[in-house]
Amino acid sequence: MHNNRAYNAELMQLEAVALRRGRNATRASVGTEINHPAIDYAKLAQSMGVYAEGPISNPEDLGPAIKRAIEVVKHGEPALLDTLTQPR
Repeated sequence: MHNNRAYNAELMQLEAVALRRGRNATRASVGTEINHPAIDYAKLAQSMGVYAEGPISNPEDLGPAIKRAIEVVKHGEPALLDTLTQPR
């Protein structure tokens, strides 16, 4: 999964609307960030019996994680890789 820990499409819309209306856009992130606390989607998936890894923040760890997940999927099971990405 692409985890940027925010609803950034919504954030950009809120910033645009605030600027268009002549308002300060610095508080547009309220209610659009998902990082206080950060959700551990891998643990959520694991709690439902799904193979999961993450959050993966180091790009060097992604390739091996994808290979492991592919092996799980080849056996007919779901897999989730919680991959942290830049907010924008």
